Amino acid sequence: MAIKKGLILLLLYSQYIHAQELTATAENQLENHMGIPDDDAQLQLLNSYTRHKISLNTADATTLQSLGLLTPLQITNFMLYRQLLGKLLSIYELQAIPGFDEALIRSLLPYVQVGEDLQPHYTFKDYLHNGDHAILFRYNTPDKLLLRYRYNFPGYISWGILTEKDAGEKLFDFNSAHLFIKNYKHIKALALGDFTVNIGQGLINWQTLALGKGPAVMQIKRESDVLRPYASAGEFYFYRGAGITLQQGNWQGTAFISLRQLDGTIDTLLASLYSSGYHRTATEQQKRNAIQQFTTGGNLSIVKQNWHTGINIISHHYSVPLQKDNKPYNLFAFSGTDLTNISIDYATTWKNVHFFGEIAMSDNGKTGMVHGILASVAKNADISILYRNYDRAYQSMYNNAFGEYYKAVNEQGLYTAITLKITPYLIINGYADVFSFPWLSYSMNTPANGKEVLLSLTYTPDKHTEAFIRYSYSTKQQKGNDDNFIKWPVPVEKQSWRCQTTMQLKEGLIIKTRVEVNKAASQQGFLLFLDAAYQPKKGSFTFSGKYITFVTGGTATTMYVISSGILYEYMLSQLYGRGCQYQLCTRWRLMPHLSLWVRFQQTIYSAFGSEQQNKNAVTLQMQQLF
Repeated sequence: MAIKKGLILLLLYSQYIHAQELTATAENQLENHMGIPDDDAQLQLLNSYTRHKISLNTADATTLQSLGLLTPLQITNFMLYRQLLGKLLSIYELQAIPGFDEALIRSLLPYVQVGEDLQPHYTFKDYLHNGDHAILFRYNTPDKLLLRYRYNFPGYISWGILTEKDAGEKLFDFNSAHLFIKNYKHIKALALGDFTVNIGQGLINWQTLALGKGPAVMQIKRESDVLRPYASAGEFYFYRGAGITLQQGNWQGTAFISLRQLDGTIDTLLASLYSSGYHRTATEQQKRNAIQQFTTGGNLSIVKQNWHTGINIISHHYSVPLQKDNKPYNLFAFSGTDLTNISIDYATTWKNVHFFGEIAMSDNGKTGMVHGILASVAKNADISILYRNYDRAYQSMYNNAFGEYYKAVNEQGLYTAITLKITPYLIINGYADVFSFPWLSYSMNTPANGKEVLLSLTYTPDKHTEAFIRYSYSTKQQKGNDDNFIKWPVPVEKQSWRCQTTMQLKEGLIIKTRVEVNKAASQQGFLLFLDAAYQPKKGSFTFSGKYITFVTGGTATTMYVISSGILYEYMLSQLYGRGCQYQLCTRWRLMPHLSLWVRFQQTIYSAFGSEQQNKNAVTLQMQQLF
């Protein structure tokens, strides 16, 4: 199934990696969005780093960036510290580096080490023998199947195949394969088969996990290698063909080519892409592989220690002209068979300030731009500022830049955020974002505007306890529901309070509680949950359970809750009405490299019976490493 509403970067694991528990920040970041992506590439990479840890004394900035845990300023400060004072003797020496605190160091522990201080020089034979083979099988009710084989030596080579069937489809409906080589002589990356392309700040192309607004207020910059292997189940956001990145000195160049058959609808006047990936009914099967997409592109960059700049281009050609419905909000949407985008992106660090941005143009002459600043203004204070301006007629097929919506078009906005470390145990995070839409949109028949603020207070007295309280407020304009011929926009306010605690009561036992209250228009919502996970220090089993009770006034006060516990897989529950939900999950390590996961979840509604039905979900997963 394709990504529904933007890609979200899964930032932080806790130190309880084997239980697959998310930190409060990561959990909140996921729940701040409307859908969970099928792209689990970042989760696969982090899990590989638990077996092939990054040596902090030899890692370059690109490797540290791939973790998704560090801001550009933190990476710059780390590299300067290592350059001035030499190799680290202990992981806890990181506390002496500006921007590194105890909580951040704990989040790094599963993936990094101090030692292995010689720069590795692997032969191609080492590439083929130093990695891990993994076979993963997953079954989700009612009838969804996933089978994946992958060999991965992180940072050097990856190959694999994947086949997947959604519920209601016959046989295995989606198949994928890739071969990816990194850091071999002058070849920085070589992609064959399925791969993703990520350029600049996402204005012309971004196909992997990307972060929107959320509690991680400083994580506003898009960062990724241009080419990345694709080994996930999503059926839309990737390319199929070949790509290569070459590096010589400070120069780096990328070129790629792709030919794909995309799902779509074609009739006499209209042709449009269909991104869900479902082929269950005869109508959906008619859309399969209906439109051919040929894509070429590239990047040329100068990369130095504290700055880089690059020029990017991408061009798409479709076998039939695309044309959206003749609606006012589609007046400036792309139509035709050919679309080309170019952009310039940059990033530089000066003292304690990091500047970044991208300026892009589509072939109709319309532009989009994003410029950002990350700065350490004091020892315990960081700020971020991001300005965006996307023309109403800017066109791009796979853009995913920072913004209110997942598409960088028809939007202007200014985002500001701050992080204050009051004490080593008390942190305040907050942001304010004001935005406007100069033209009509699907849900608005006039130009509109809005604003959003978030403030959170996090208290971590020790490594076993975390508590936070968060308040968010937004006001946005929506189409009125009155009977007037012209439906004038009306402001809709939404407020939310969340209080959550996570405690390790004894070794291996983690208890999490949450109380949440929200209000939107005349609706109110309330949610209470208790989550417990137990992982014995010795033993083959891990257990977890969750119980939730909720009541809301309707869909405007829907509650979002993440269900985890299974490797690489997270479920987002959208709860509204009145009811309860419970979940039981276990992991059984049958052998040192063979694990089995089982999860049962049931949602029971006690009201709105005519609109909602009780839902049961069962997930079975097995993974063999060798």
